[in-house]
Amino acid sequence: MAIRLIAAILLLTLLSACATPPGVRLDTGQRGAPLEHRQAPLNKSVKVDANAFSEALTQLVLTAPLTLRVPQQGWLVRTSYPSKGADTHWQRLMIKSFGGICKPTQYGDNCLSMLDDVKGLSEWDKLGVALGLSIEPLKESIAKAVEKTLAPHLFYTVVATGLITWAILAANPEPVFTKAAAVVSALMLIYLGVETFLDVVDASRELKSATGRAMTWEELQLASQRFANRVGPEVARVFVLAVTVMVSHGMTNGAALLSSRLSMLPHFLDAATAGASRAGIHLANVGQVSAVAVVGSTVVISLPATAVAMGSDGGSGERASAAFGGPEELKWGNPLSRPAYGHTFLDHTSKPSSTRLADKARSLGHQIGQWTDDQAAAAFIANVAKRGPGVHDVPLPTGLGRSFLADGSELATDMARVVVKSNGAVRTAFPYNSAHPN
Repeated sequence: MAIRLIAAILLLTLLSACATPPGVRLDTGQRGAPLEHRQAPLNKSVKVDANAFSEALTQLVLTAPLTLRVPQQGWLVRTSYPSKGADTHWQRLMIKSFGGICKPTQYGDNCLSMLDDVKGLSEWDKLGVALGLSIEPLKESIAKAVEKTLAPHLFYTVVATGLITWAILAANPEPVFTKAAAVVSALMLIYLGVETFLDVVDASRELKSATGRAMTWEELQLASQRFANRVGPEVARVFVLAVTVMVSHGMTNGAALLSSRLSMLPHFLDAATAGASRAGIHLANVGQVSAVAVVGSTVVISLPATAVAMGSDGGSGERASAAFGGPEELKWGNPLSRPAYGHTFLDHTSKPSSTRLADKARSLGHQIGQWTDDQAAAAFIANVAKRGPGVHDVPLPTGLGRSFLADGSELATDMARVVVKSNGAVRTAFPYNSAHPN
């Protein structure tokens, strides 16, 4: 796979003199012409606002242990105790950078003192400080998301390390991202689109160059502000979430756990559709991406053929089936398919009135869940079903379901139960509010 990727990069370098629109090229290692995507939808991003960012970040932080990448080692190394020496210095520096530049009345424990010597910082340190300062608009949301954790400062250190690792790779003339950095790149590409992704790569290159030359705190601040202004808060949110997914999961915890983390991301269903249509990638299988390379205006992604969304033509049922990697004979994505979804959309469809559902809840003595969008629910359930046979209780994207109590009360739902049979088909699936019996 690595040899093929290098060959593809060399070929694209020779062709880069010819102006081509930004696009994605998929390298599956199979014979034949590579798959390319250069459609107009590549320019559109899946928007992530402040509320969606805060909600998703809170779920990711509170439902999984964090991992920490030590600068001198591989991408992710689990830690369960405070490190010493260089690592302790790094943690203190990142905590200070998230606190910003000290105000006249502040001490330097949780902020950066203008009296400290910038010349004593390494290039890695200065890049970390600048990235920490650049996400100033996100700090309130991040602080709210981590306030219930035992060690919020550890989160700052962990995520800053991941951001910097990615940015250092992006700063290379023709960057190649591997392992966890490749997955982070693929997630950013799906959410942002190829043009914005390439802008972030270029902005990272500019930031590393500017911080490397910086000799004063003012110069570091200026470099961070230029980076923040160029990428904007929406891009920064996606960047932080993509890194958080990886550092809260780790590369050794398996594809199934990563898939469950992905379902917590904002607008998961929109992103799944975007990934399949404009980049040809299964969002649920993004963990299988082994490398991402940037050559000119083309992003080359190395991944197995099973992770490629091939169904861009045909009916919606076939497209969803291909996009979510399920058996096509089950017609994943089609709510009307009884073989695929069992009685899910007979008992929990969006069609019945609230009165009817409240009556049903009263007669059964427990809450009754209802999907609010059958088509979107079918896509969501198809992704969960890939985990295999069993009963799966998973976090539910906001707005995808509701439930009713016997007294007629309507509840917002935060979880879904998906029951998968031994043949991989779904027996039933419904949303529910985890604070009430179901």
